[in-house]
Amino acid sequence: MLEKSDALSEFEGEKVISLETYRKNGEPVRTPVWFVEESGTIFVHTDDRTGKAKRIRRNSKVRIAPSHFRGKPKADYVDGHAEIETSPETVKKYHSQIYKRYGVQGTLVKLLQRFSRSKANDIIIVIHLQSPASL
Repeated sequence: MLEKSDALSEFEGEKVISLETYRKNGEPVRTPVWFVEESGTIFVHTDDRTGKAKRIRRNSKVRIAPSHFRGKPKADYVDGHAEIETSPETVKKYHSQIYKRYGVQGTLVKLLQRFSRSKANDIIIVIHLQSPASL
């Protein structure tokens, strides 16, 4: 079993993770997402109307793995739990960090989002990896 620090080391230098959330019937849904890591916690930006946000509201259990751009995992999945953060300060902080990390790609995505007619609100998914002792 991986120690927490070993689990986090799997994500060092990675640009994309596969985020596994669960439908009402328990079926997993894997989504490639951009992220940042800070102090042992993973942060993902999305909006409040996405399927992953809706699934996390129902079931906070998640699994993540480093992945290729299209979502193919590069390593084993690590268990964790997620929470939705909506405070404007937190959303602004991590939204900025995530898109800054991705350079030109991040700038283009932010530009496209600005012209979106979506009424959705930005949120941050906060992922805490489970230590082996809590499994």
